[in-house]
Amino acid sequence: MTDQPPPPSDQPPPDQPPPPHQPPPYHGAYGQPPGQPPGRPPPGQPFGQPGAGPYDPRYGYGPPGVPYGPGAHPGEETTWAIFAYVGNLLIGFLPPLVIYLVKKNTSPFTRFHAAQSMNYQLTMLIHLVAVAAVCVPPAIALEEPAFLALFALPYLELLIGGWVFLILGAVKASKGQYYRFPTFFCFRMIR
Repeated sequence: MTDQPPPPSDQPPPDQPPPPHQPPPYHGAYGQPPGQPPGRPPPGQPFGQPGAGPYDPRYGYGPPGVPYGPGAHPGEETTWAIFAYVGNLLIGFLPPLVIYLVKKNTSPFTRFHAAQSMNYQLTMLIHLVAVAAVCVPPAIALEEPAFLALFALPYLELLIGGWVFLILGAVKASKGQYYRFPTFFCFRMIR
């Protein structure tokens, strides 16, 4: 014999009555009231509007219009998304590239913001190369450096747009929101 107590049983003690068993209320298919066809909202609510009834599984993993559900971005994801923009401001393209490569398969939110930060850098590079392709050959051929004054346009675009869009992207990422830059400043090459 051992000094250990006997194992607990699933039966209630003999001096207490057994707990009453109540089945859960029937809600029909997908939370519908009994007698209502599946896929229809409860009476008095319009069909197809947000909050118009129970979740309809035909839409996938969440209600329509909500990509990842409210509050689905934990603090670490937002921190990495902010670092993608701030690193772009301080160092250049390398921080968003590293963040994108590390987080692309684990966090869609961080992936979106890192890709947008890299796309901004690539778009600014394309703008600079396009202006160089237009301005440098005439400046060399005509020996007229005045054509190089057009380089001021992409420089100002990079200087002003960089601070405005990258800081705005970092603020939106800190709030857990998606924000897409205007297409002229950020072509979507990396997704």
